[in-house]
Amino acid sequence: MTAFDKKSTLVKSNPEAGFGMTLIAITIAIIMGISVSVYMQQVSTQSLQFQDIYTAKQAHWSALSGLEFGFQKSEIGEANFGGPYNFYNSVISIDTSETNETGGALAEFRYRVISRATYGDSKRNLRILAKMSMKTVWGDVSLIEGSGDVQIKNGMMIHDSLYIGQNVNVEVGTVIGDPPGYATRLYIPPGKVVTGGQEDAYFTVGQHSKGWIFAPVFDTVPYDSLLAICTSITADTVVDGVFYGPETMRSGTLDLSLYPDSTMFVNGVLKLQGMFVTGGSAERPAIIVVSNDLICSSRLGVETIVDDNIMMISGDILELDNATAFGSDQSALLPKDRPNLHNEVFARDDVIIRGSAVCWGQAYATDDITVEGELHGMVYAPNNFRFTKTTSYIEGAMFAVNIIGSSGPNRMDRGTVIMDHFFHQEYFQTFDFGVINNSLLEF
Repeated sequence: MTAFDKKSTLVKSNPEAGFGMTLIAITIAIIMGISVSVYMQQVSTQSLQFQDIYTAKQAHWSALSGLEFGFQKSEIGEANFGGPYNFYNSVISIDTSETNETGGALAEFRYRVISRATYGDSKRNLRILAKMSMKTVWGDVSLIEGSGDVQIKNGMMIHDSLYIGQNVNVEVGTVIGDPPGYATRLYIPPGKVVTGGQEDAYFTVGQHSKGWIFAPVFDTVPYDSLLAICTSITADTVVDGVFYGPETMRSGTLDLSLYPDSTMFVNGVLKLQGMFVTGGSAERPAIIVVSNDLICSSRLGVETIVDDNIMMISGDILELDNATAFGSDQSALLPKDRPNLHNEVFARDDVIIRGSAVCWGQAYATDDITVEGELHGMVYAPNNFRFTKTTSYIEGAMFAVNIIGSSGPNRMDRGTVIMDHFFHQEYFQTFDFGVINNSLLEF
């Protein structure tokens, strides 16, 4: 073979090899095309799945938001609250009721909330059962439980809503809700009636929407802990603001901010006569703790004046005598606009507000409260509430077991009661609307 023949052999093409390369290229292209198609289809499917998951989750969380809103509406007494409402591109409808799925009544003080949410094509229904909070039960109306039929006599003035847990008889001719603008609504529980005086523009009767209601539970732990400290004081205790034995302070200024924690302890009886008591603030109220009686009165014509943000705690009787002023006059402001002050009197026995004494604050007792003068705030009397004088006046909230008038128990015959139902909720066990175990259902 010549050199030319060798060269010709080296450059000669192979048709079969070219066809093989083409076939491989086509195969790869087909496989890649199929792979891309499958991948795109998978991406599309995952996208749709993600979209379904997102809309389902959004509907679920919107339904949960609806449950929360339903709770809030139920808590303020607005049952059977429906909708629909727009929320984050969702539509929510809510049903709050005291009946079960078949229309039967739920157990007393329980309710259910159903929330239905729609987001895109996704729908979620959630249902939950809960206990009514005590606030729902009594928060919109002051109350007297009563131990027998209650009589309201001519000479008594009642403004706004009052629940009485017994039969009520209104003396004919009694103008309960005068002047105009303070229409009186007497509420009664199921099975009780109001008889006597005729309903008019200022006096109406109704059954409370929640049926039976009851006095709230007052938390005395903070007061009891301070009283325990007070009774542990001995003659050997030497601390500023701490006194052992009876103490009387006359005609001067008692600045409680000078004592540690702005708190004064007296293991004995404390009498304040013609004194000015100050030293508290909204951030840190000043406190007087007395193991026995605490009595405020005048001296030589000078009244005892107690500043705002003062708390008085007595282990026995707390008495505001004639010519005593507790707290500043807020009558220029509507009750809802008045400052949230810590003006409080608390007694392990009785709180007594005498004829010309004026108290702008909360009055709590574990036994009886007597109001002969004025109380602008709240009365909490788990035993007897004595309201016996023509000068007896209360503006605020009332929670009492028994009412005693000038003519005896279960009588309301003298004085003026103006209800606005404002009170310091933090001292009461008000919210008990915990979800009932295993009641959350998605359907």
